[in-house]
Amino acid sequence: MTSKAISVWLPQVLFESALIVVSILVALGLDEWRENRQNAELVLNALTSFLSEVEQNKIRVEDAAPFNQGLENVLNSHYVEDDIDSVDEFVSMVESYSPVVLQSTAWETALATGSLAKKDYNLVSALSLTYSLQSRYQQATRSGISELTSPQNLGEGRLKLAVYNSIRYLDNVTGMETELGIVYAEAMLVIQAAIDEKLDGEVTRNPAPKDLAHP
Repeated sequence: MTSKAISVWLPQVLFESALIVVSILVALGLDEWRENRQNAELVLNALTSFLSEVEQNKIRVEDAAPFNQGLENVLNSHYVEDDIDSVDEFVSMVESYSPVVLQSTAWETALATGSLAKKDYNLVSALSLTYSLQSRYQQATRSGISELTSPQNLGEGRLKLAVYNSIRYLDNVTGMETELGIVYAEAMLVIQAAIDEKLDGEVTRNPAPKDLAHP
């Protein structure tokens, strides 16, 4: 191949090669941008789900707390007066208690997908504390009354002890409800702060046209 042919062919080859490299880099950059965008949307959706779930659980606990506190007060009054005359009377009183059903779908989904590893430590810590306390509360409310009213705990001569145990149980439940209310409120603040940070980050990375025109 003559030097003249090389001088014509080489620049064209180099130019086409550069175009291919640039095209690959642009494609990779777009893929990375798209993946980051999708991840950011997934994180934002997860945070929104957490906020909604915690808020709904907080409302349910707050709705149940006055009744449970009232039932504890009534039982305590009867215990002091020692005027519950029969097992049937006691059972009819405590059976008015109804366990609160709380949701943990957002937490279970985050654990299953491993998405918590991508979240801020303070956020994960707040969520872990919230759902751990919620789990203990759920376990207590599901098993407590059924155990207190089981036949083996309501045998002859054990009625007053059963009333006392039910008061202790309700005292534990109402205490956890108070604690849950505080923890829920704190968790909502942390989650909302994380949402605001994500939204602010999106605005910074994707400014509106007027922001580009007027830096």
